[in-house]
Amino acid sequence: MKGIDISLADLPVEDSLILILIKEELKSHKFFGVLRTIGLDDAYFQSDLSSVILNHVGLVDDTNETIDFYFDLLERFSANLEVNNESAKAEALNMYRELLKEIERRGVSLERRV
Repeated sequence: MKGIDISLADLPVEDSLILILIKEELKSHKFFGVLRTIGLDDAYFQSDLSSVILNHVGLVDDTNETIDFYFDLLERFSANLEVNNESAKAEALNMYRELLKEIERRGVSLERRV
């Protein structure tokens, strides 16, 4: 992940905010995944920003397909996290790009985005 320079300051405020939320969601998912591997499984304390993130990008249908898609992305991109901020920012950006591709695939109007 070295050499990747993602400046959130260069993005619109809405996109910067959602990238920060995705980054924190990825870190939390990774952390709680590690806790589960050692037998500590209490999801009550794990944050769930899925509805905020999905609503922001325009995936508001709340179907099992959408929720499964989101959590598959979360699993995939949190697995790649290294213990540094650059890695978290890069994976958040990668996940955001996948969300945008899904919007395009579904033909969701950008006007529906929050």
